[in-house]
Amino acid sequence: MLLHLLLENTGISARQGTPDIDISAITNDSRQTVPGAIFFALPGTKTDGYNFVRQALENGAAAIISAVDTPAELHAAFPKAVFLKTADLQTALSKAAANFYGHPSRKIRIFGITGTKGKTTTAYLLENILRLVGARPGIIGTIDYRVDGRILAPAANTTPLAHTLQELLAQMAAADALTAVMEVSSHALALGRVEDVQFDCAIFTNLQSDHLDFHKDRETYFQAKARLFDLLEGSDKKNKYAVINTDDERAAWLLKRLKGKVHTITYGIDNSSDFRAGSVEILAQNTRFTLKTAKETVPVTLNLLGRHNVYNALAAIAAAVTAGIPPRDAVNGVQALANVPGRLERVAAGQDFTVFVDYAHTGAALENVLSSLALMPHKRIITVFGCGGDRDRTKRAPMGAVSCALSDQAIVTSDNPRTEAPDQIFSDIERGIAGKFTNYEVIPDRKAAITKAVTLAGKGDIILIAGKGHETYQILGDRTVNFSDRETAAEAIREKLRETGTGEPKL
Repeated sequence: MLLHLLLENTGISARQGTPDIDISAITNDSRQTVPGAIFFALPGTKTDGYNFVRQALENGAAAIISAVDTPAELHAAFPKAVFLKTADLQTALSKAAANFYGHPSRKIRIFGITGTKGKTTTAYLLENILRLVGARPGIIGTIDYRVDGRILAPAANTTPLAHTLQELLAQMAAADALTAVMEVSSHALALGRVEDVQFDCAIFTNLQSDHLDFHKDRETYFQAKARLFDLLEGSDKKNKYAVINTDDERAAWLLKRLKGKVHTITYGIDNSSDFRAGSVEILAQNTRFTLKTAKETVPVTLNLLGRHNVYNALAAIAAAVTAGIPPRDAVNGVQALANVPGRLERVAAGQDFTVFVDYAHTGAALENVLSSLALMPHKRIITVFGCGGDRDRTKRAPMGAVSCALSDQAIVTSDNPRTEAPDQIFSDIERGIAGKFTNYEVIPDRKAAITKAVTLAGKGDIILIAGKGHETYQILGDRTVNFSDRETAAEAIREKLRETGTGEPKL
């Protein structure tokens, strides 16, 4: 694409005499820069992209966009390169990427899901509905990026940077996807990654405390999420819909804000709503409820467990209906989903106790999961959990308190400590436990902690391994090592069965 077309509406104008060069790619990573690419020198949390301008040029970058003036020596060393400047790199990148990839979100129906909890599961449920009706959905979310069930790439971020996002949407459009479902993180909304996505439907799941290391306070966090609905309102699409959880305390504000601007559809359990669940039953193998709408009542049986998954199913059903899918077809779609990776995912290796792996990594999420497990037949609940390092410290003590209050035994361990000292993380967690509970121990090594939980478990017990869910790695300092809660638990179970002779281990 010619440079002047790529820069359209970005607020950047090429200086007089700048050649209108042909741009081959967009990148913010100097290592991935190819000849003819335009390099955006984005600032980062740990390092500044501006420090890698020379490397990008050496790798063939034809143009550089930065927030500061480029030194004269680089102009002299790379006389054919174009150097441009803007105060708002994120906005420029978003608009340039949409231009470069031909505004793909205009070509397919876009669902955006935001909220503290439930984004991934709601996306999986909605994807299943859309696939069953032949809509060939694309998915952009926490686990991976895929189209019609085919994985395009593992997820680097829940919502990728603007140029990667637009490239993914273009790939989905080229694959004849009729729809795309996006998990839209608060970081992405605050950093402008989705500013040039044309949404058809925006879904609000709930708001709990999280990411306060980035957003600083809960109100700022909520306003970041509310930005999705501003983008929905400003979208070029017709018949735009907001799907809102009326049981969340922020629903009333959103509904008032959106009244008369877009169509609104509500869902919930406790409050009056367009899609309401009644007669909720949390059973050992499934979850049942009755879907009630203004026109019909439909029984629903989910393979997913827990009250929180009733909300996720309602959100997916309501969103599907905005696309013209009949409620009963939407119900068939949510009922057909067997599981979601790392979301109350069973680990079954022949044992006589139950093991679940779950991504819960906030106090509210742990409370939801443990409250649901408490409704299942069981003898004891044993919880293994930790908190990520270099992240929001305010959620650590509440996670400790919830785990001990709702478990018979809690084991505190490492999650992804990153560069933070594990002892500091454990100390923060114990502030919510010490002097209040005695039913816990600290085992820093995560494998040893999971093995200890399996060793303690007896017939009829439930083990919850929380925090990492689907992840297949652990970040220790500056190293990333292979680690899967599911595989670690399965191996510990098989070893226990071999040692005790109490069952036939499944390989």
